[in-house]
Amino acid sequence: MTAPQLNRRRLLLSAAGGLGALAVAGGAGWWAHRDAVRGPRLWSSSGAGGRVVLPTGAQRGLFASGYDGTVRSLDPGTGAVRWSRAVKAAPPVNHLDGWQLANSGGWHLAAGDGVVSVVSTAGVQVLDAASGEPRWEVPLPEWSETPETSGPVIGAGGVFAVHGAALHRYDAADGGLRWSSDPEAAAVTGVLALAGDAVYVAGRDGGLLALDARGGARLWTQDAVVAVEAPPVIHRGLVHLGYSGGQPDSYTALALDAATGQVRWQRRRLPVAGPLAAADRTVCLLSGDRLMALDADTGDTRWTAGVPVGMGRGMSSMTAADGTVYVGTNDDRLFAFDLATGRPRWRDEPEQLKSDTEYTRVFLTATGSTVFSGSRAGLHALGSAV
Repeated sequence: MTAPQLNRRRLLLSAAGGLGALAVAGGAGWWAHRDAVRGPRLWSSSGAGGRVVLPTGAQRGLFASGYDGTVRSLDPGTGAVRWSRAVKAAPPVNHLDGWQLANSGGWHLAAGDGVVSVVSTAGVQVLDAASGEPRWEVPLPEWSETPETSGPVIGAGGVFAVHGAALHRYDAADGGLRWSSDPEAAAVTGVLALAGDAVYVAGRDGGLLALDARGGARLWTQDAVVAVEAPPVIHRGLVHLGYSGGQPDSYTALALDAATGQVRWQRRRLPVAGPLAAADRTVCLLSGDRLMALDADTGDTRWTAGVPVGMGRGMSSMTAADGTVYVGTNDDRLFAFDLATGRPRWRDEPEQLKSDTEYTRVFLTATGSTVFSGSRAGLHALGSAV
């Protein structure tokens, strides 16, 4: 597996967006001479970067899976670490195993129903959300059977994880296996989403399946969906997702009825191929230097905005909540846009920028008017106090 390389054209687009052509000609040296820009930072932590999640349900907390293989629970209001625990992992088989953890942003995790679940090379592990103490685990004899794309997800009293081309539901309290999907009938990938009593999973050969979260019965299958690589976003009774045809302007965004799987709207040949986020009747799509907002109910374009492309190597991300859409670029900059109009609200920048060294991913999660950003540089909370 090879880390994505720096794209010169995107650097030029970023410079044209107001960051200066010197970023291309002279690397990141210009960064030291800029006027520092700070967003509404609430707190920062240098030791808890990586994937960040907020629990589902009423429980209050913030959880981070770091590049160092440790899961931490933090106070979302102050950033204080409540507990930390090293995640059990199998010994690396080859150098790719070590690269995978060091460059993917930490083990995949989810939180909800009073537990935190993390999937590593050792298996599915579940911790008590309040104390960090282990509750149960399911060993996986073959790490190759576990997809890297996403998961697990928690809800409806269960922990859901994919391995062996099947989706498995474990009881959140005791780890008992409640059901498994049939990989012979429909092999699935690790692209998961959960809403209410339905869990949505991408088929290995295409299509999207909806399964009853409690019993495992198939609710519907939509074969019009091709090669889903990012988890669907469920908003206002619709399943929003997209896929790329592998060519420029070949991205398709669509919305399915969450109850029936029927296509409610579809937009083809869009010039985007990145993550999705939805809130306030709006679904946003991001690709490179372009942010597009669509009406979540109809798919009509509401607005487009320019976003400076990151100067690092890796992946950017996006999330939306409470009237704001946030874009985190792969050099640890964060941009906030008004979700109704697309107007910029604020941006936040790191003290230092490395454009040609570390492979960087940025992970975002938001609640109310607060956004949490995790990366190699640490964890930051910005916005208004939670």
